[in-house]
Amino acid sequence: MAAFWLGVSAPLSAATLKDALDHAWAANAPAQSARTAQFDAQEAAARSLLPEPPTLTLSGRSDQIDRNHGLREWEAEVGVPLWLWGQRDRARRVAQSEREASSQGFIQERWQLAGELREAWWDVRLAQTELISAELKLEESTRLEADVARRVKAGDLAPLDLNLARSTLGQAKSERLRSKATLSRAQEQFRALSRGAPLPDQDERPAAQVEPGTHPQLASLVAKASSAQARLSQAGGDTRNNPELALTLTRERGGFGEPYQNLAMIAIKIPFGSSSRNQPRITAANAELTEAQIALDTAQRKLAANASASRAELDQAGEASTLQQERLQLAEQSFAWVEKAFKAGQLDLPAMIRAETELADTRLQAARARTEAARAVSRYNQAVGVLP
Repeated sequence: MAAFWLGVSAPLSAATLKDALDHAWAANAPAQSARTAQFDAQEAAARSLLPEPPTLTLSGRSDQIDRNHGLREWEAEVGVPLWLWGQRDRARRVAQSEREASSQGFIQERWQLAGELREAWWDVRLAQTELISAELKLEESTRLEADVARRVKAGDLAPLDLNLARSTLGQAKSERLRSKATLSRAQEQFRALSRGAPLPDQDERPAAQVEPGTHPQLASLVAKASSAQARLSQAGGDTRNNPELALTLTRERGGFGEPYQNLAMIAIKIPFGSSSRNQPRITAANAELTEAQIALDTAQRKLAANASASRAELDQAGEASTLQQERLQLAEQSFAWVEKAFKAGQLDLPAMIRAETELADTRLQAARARTEAARAVSRYNQAVGVLP
């Protein structure tokens, strides 16, 4: 059974890597909902008829303090802020670009989480491979120790050989304990990262040709640059405060015997702009745009190099797995000859132990190579930005 598992090098489970990623990513749902609500509110504000709520000013005037001749005046003014030309469109573009940047940012975070899950998953798989190899070596050492004990009792081997076999058995037990501890640590790390999702059991397939612009990191940086450009346009276009249309209603009288008169007045307040007002916003937005463009250019170069290197590692891992499998076949054939000679009394126990150790190491290397070849697929998919 152990030899079979070394051949396939995959754990039993009923889940895929996408299932694990979905399970781990579910914790971010509240943050996404909160951001969605934020951008909904921003777009609603940009679509509103007024840039800010109206204001109401109430005032009164009287001569009661000194003469008290009955002078009374009451005034109510409603101020309505007005959009500047193109200001509402600029605000709407900022809200939409920030929504897109946030959405792409979440996709990039999901891609980063997928990379962490992939590495943690393959750490578990490699630890499982080593544990299976250690268990197989323990089985063979146990069988060898029993065979040596029987032959020592029959007088075919010396007691020194039994001590050597028992020492080999003890070493195999120690390796098994170490492998179990390594596997337990790797499983706990995957469990914490995936928030308790089952371990995936299906290897990934290499992604087909992927357009560079669809990479989550690049898409996020492009969206950030677009958002910075929208804020720069807004800062450059909103050069003054909003004008205000005011409607004033006045009710007044000059003395006790005079009737009240009602007056109405319409006024518009037009603020003047200045270079000092918007220059800090413009320079800040321009700096943000420049940084986003530099980050995008740097990321394009790094991701292209990483994808090329991952493709080469994928090809190399496949060749290494083939070579290790051929080496394993030779080691199994050699061990069969040594075991036959040992049972016939033509070779001593140290030669048998060396052959057994070499076979176990070769078997482990072959299993590792198969696992590394499968992990190289996941790393390549991660490099080109493909989510599970």
